[in-house]
Amino acid sequence: MIKNKGFTLIELLVVIMIIMSLAGLIVGGAQQARKRALITNAKADIASLETALSMYEVDYGEYPASGNANMVSALKDDPEDDIWRGPYMMFKIEDLSGGQFIDPWGKAYHYTNPGTAARGHDKYIDIWSDGPRDGESDDVTNW
Repeated sequence: MIKNKGFTLIELLVVIMIIMSLAGLIVGGAQQARKRALITNAKADIASLETALSMYEVDYGEYPASGNANMVSALKDDPEDDIWRGPYMMFKIEDLSGGQFIDPWGKAYHYTNPGTAARGHDKYIDIWSDGPRDGESDDVTNW
């Protein structure tokens, strides 16, 4: 009697299932890492906006009017007056859509002046992103 050397169908299926399970874990971890990276990017954008808006406020004595487009225009466009010392922030073309600064998820950041969310400040602004899922409690904010 000749004995075949090789794997049985059951052994092959078990190995394939193990490989698929490991691949699923890796893909899930990669998606979580990507989400965290995008949130970190949004936090960095908001911090940069705060810094640029603070420099604008030092020159003009007030923050720009509410609205993303007003904020972007104030930070990058020279109004040709003696006060302006900008540009206060440089924007990449791919980070702007319709004159608005967009977040990593392709939606415009929100900007309000005066802000209402920050507590303990008599003069402040609110900047936030709706985060990865609009309408849920995953907003990225400056407060």
